[in-house]
Amino acid sequence: MIDMTRRTFLSAAAGTVAAGMTGCTTTESPESADLSKRPVTGKVIDAHMHVRPYKRNPFVPLPEIVEHCIAVQDDNYIRYGVNIGITGDDVFYPVHEMLAPYRDRLGTMYAFDWSLIRSDPSFFDKAPDMLEKAVEAGALGLKCFKDLGLTVRDRDGSLLRIDDERLNPVWERAERIGTVVAFHVTDPVAFFAPWNAENERWEELELHPEWSFADRSKFPERESVLIQRDNVVKRFPNVPFQGCHVANNSEDIDAIARRFDEMPNLYADISARLGELGRHPADKGHAFFTKYQDRLMFGTDHYFSTNGDVQGAGPMRAFSREEDRTFYGTHWRYLQTNDTDFDHPTPIQGRWRIDGIGLDAGVLEKVLWKNAHRLYRLERFGVS
Repeated sequence: MIDMTRRTFLSAAAGTVAAGMTGCTTTESPESADLSKRPVTGKVIDAHMHVRPYKRNPFVPLPEIVEHCIAVQDDNYIRYGVNIGITGDDVFYPVHEMLAPYRDRLGTMYAFDWSLIRSDPSFFDKAPDMLEKAVEAGALGLKCFKDLGLTVRDRDGSLLRIDDERLNPVWERAERIGTVVAFHVTDPVAFFAPWNAENERWEELELHPEWSFADRSKFPERESVLIQRDNVVKRFPNVPFQGCHVANNSEDIDAIARRFDEMPNLYADISARLGELGRHPADKGHAFFTKYQDRLMFGTDHYFSTNGDVQGAGPMRAFSREEDRTFYGTHWRYLQTNDTDFDHPTPIQGRWRIDGIGLDAGVLEKVLWKNAHRLYRLERFGVS
């Protein structure tokens, strides 16, 4: 048997598929069967998804949304999903109880209701205990949504900085109890640029005008908020921090590489940023994933709620089984093959095409499974 490298093998497999499309008859071994339709690991952890199985005011549980989520996971090799952030005790605990029967399939992160800063003078004193209580109940960690640093207001009406010293006890408690802190800080570069026809994310901003942070009279500079996050990550080197959406540096992987080098406790999921990652030259993407193979985790930002699903980005609606398979399959195709010039899974984020990076099997196993399993200590929930 010829000794083939992983990238050579994947390239050959991609060529076999292409040949089949042109009418040639080929024989494929089980090992080389269509890598754009299944992960080579056979099982995957989605380290960034959203499950909202309820209505609010009053709280009404909707278990059918959980069942739908599990069915989609079963159909697409997702063995476990991180429900990344339920805000407020009044919602987190009922949702956490709803998901208890699925503890080996779904886990939930806790998120603060930052409005308590203005309504409860004791919030900063109570916050560490609130976090610990949630983790003791089974929360996977703390999720800080992008409102922190962009819209969360202090008692005097000023923006609350991420690195405000009054939050230090929260990060200290996270360190003491050994839990993950996930930061979604800022958003894509285009969301901070003028919202006009020249903006390449015009379609997405048209769907979500509230995601435009271009008005400097209302919102800070993007990089200044990222630096606030970095200050916290550096100040607490023993806390594992998850940078959501490639730590919101997917347009510039050299920048996230520098941050990885500076902050060994920083990890990142790739959710809803495959389009931007795939825009980089394939060799550069391959080198980036290979060098930081212990720090990157698979994620999709797939959203399940009362009014339908969101496949990472775009409109909320009901998707067919085949549409879901295509969505996940594009992720496998990017990570596992050397295919070129194909659609990324969230075209509303930009009308360009991407190239696959053909990762080696050992790197894939870490990105798709091992890194998240280790970071969240999922053996305690029987995840295998």
